[in-house]
Amino acid sequence: MSRFTHAAATMHTLSLAAMEEASRFGVRDADIDHLLLALTIDPDTGGQILRGMGAGLDTARAAVAAQHAAQLELVGIASDPDGLGRIVFHETSGYEWTERALTVLKEASSGDRRGDSAAVLRTLIDEPSGLIEEILRRIDVDPGVLSARLDDVQRLRLAPQQARDTHTLSGTRTLFAPASRDDVWALLSSASRIPEWDPAVGTIDADDTTGPWEAESRTQAPDGRPVRVKDEFRRQRVELMECERPSLIRWRFSYPDAVRSNPRLVDFELEHAAGGTQIRATLTWETTRGRGGRRLVRALLKPLHRLLVFTQLAQIESGITRVFR
Repeated sequence: MSRFTHAAATMHTLSLAAMEEASRFGVRDADIDHLLLALTIDPDTGGQILRGMGAGLDTARAAVAAQHAAQLELVGIASDPDGLGRIVFHETSGYEWTERALTVLKEASSGDRRGDSAAVLRTLIDEPSGLIEEILRRIDVDPGVLSARLDDVQRLRLAPQQARDTHTLSGTRTLFAPASRDDVWALLSSASRIPEWDPAVGTIDADDTTGPWEAESRTQAPDGRPVRVKDEFRRQRVELMECERPSLIRWRFSYPDAVRSNPRLVDFELEHAAGGTQIRATLTWETTRGRGGRRLVRALLKPLHRLLVFTQLAQIESGITRVFR
């Protein structure tokens, strides 16, 4: 993946997770503390180092809530740090970054910084307000030690998987779920639970446990807004192509009423990781064979279209992590 594509995919994922965390606090302005929470579930180096030092999602959430309570107490306002709600980001609207959060994100992609999660975390540590330092110390993470580990550990790069042949477009993204491999397996291997993580599927008739199954495309967003779907793309056929417990799951989605449409494969490879499960997710579009298909592949391989593939993977990532948050 190019530096631009990787940085864009990272920023998209962190932005989504941070604004989801902000929605738990009942605020619309995502700030640097919400960005820190997003980093605790990041699959790349930033998240791995944080979790390795004991800064998992639940621990960091408690520290952020305690920090907010302490700040309010200074001005004579009592608060309940345990009274936070659930994530409602996808049911609401109007979320924006604060100015200092935007500054952090811009600096993480400037100069020789690559805009990956390690760069964002490094910039957060250096942020002058001192808020992140206070939160880190609440979870017994020394900012200086954290900075040193960022210097010492080589950043892990996400790379797109090579297509199976010249008639496919494929992208791969590494995800992290704060849950056991058994729990993640139960989510991703169940046909009935596909709507929980796949934004393209609204409902599925999963009474037949052997499949294939018939699904309906999502026509309404979580916030109630309608999703426009052409008639020929309303019905989907879902097939479980591979299922090797506890590490490999492959789903195939096609549109039986749109005979020229491109089937979609979604693969998941699971492995245990500190604080949860590392997931390697691959999205593959099977393109039409023949001369027209070759032209289509050449067009789709442009950076913009490749970025769209990674955006779709980021949406799947959001669905998976939201289940366990």
